[in-house]
Amino acid sequence: MTAIDPQTFRQALGTFVTGVTIVTARAPDGQPIGLTVSSFNSVSLDPPLVLWSLSLKSASLPAFREARSWAVHVLSAGQEDMSARFAIPGADRFAGLEVEDGPEGAPQLPDFAARFGCEATFEYEGGDHAIFVGHVENLQRRDAEPLVYHGGRYGRVRQSGEDLAKPALKRLADTGFLELVPGGFQITPQGRAMLGDLRDGLAQWSDGPGLNIPREDRRLLADLHRLIERQSAD
Repeated sequence: MTAIDPQTFRQALGTFVTGVTIVTARAPDGQPIGLTVSSFNSVSLDPPLVLWSLSLKSASLPAFREARSWAVHVLSAGQEDMSARFAIPGADRFAGLEVEDGPEGAPQLPDFAARFGCEATFEYEGGDHAIFVGHVENLQRRDAEPLVYHGGRYGRVRQSGEDLAKPALKRLADTGFLELVPGGFQITPQGRAMLGDLRDGLAQWSDGPGLNIPREDRRLLADLHRLIERQSAD
């Protein structure tokens, strides 16, 4: 049997698009625990069972093994910071968060797309991970676009043709570039970061041999500049 290179294996697994979840529970001393997990999956509809896995090297493993219940939060688009917070080893991940327990007894995080409150049911060992299976005791779902993860980067669900037919500002709001407010709109932190990247990229090219921008794109950028100047003058 040919040995599989671990790094190649990891990179190949990274081509599979997943959602992003945070699993929470209460430690034996009552302290909240939680971590970012992408290995979430369904097991059964009847009975309603879900699973997720955790490295045997994780410092949180003993607490999750003792927990009688836990909750899986499916993150919504725009919750990249929340995902990053719960992925930092050794950090106080709940610092500054005001959380209450869900009906099953696990801490409930805000702004999720879906939440599965589970009774801890089974645990299996799968290589270097522990696989936790839970019976879904309560379920919450919101009309929110999910956060997705692929190849080490966050992403969003591609828009359908129906989405693209929406008014321009509504489409931009759906992508997270801006948010609609009474009387207008404001650019989101993610949108400002994208514009900053565009500005920095153009600035870098201006110091070099020049940037080959198609004529239609140059016209679009020029129109955008004129509109901003007009708004500033008003």
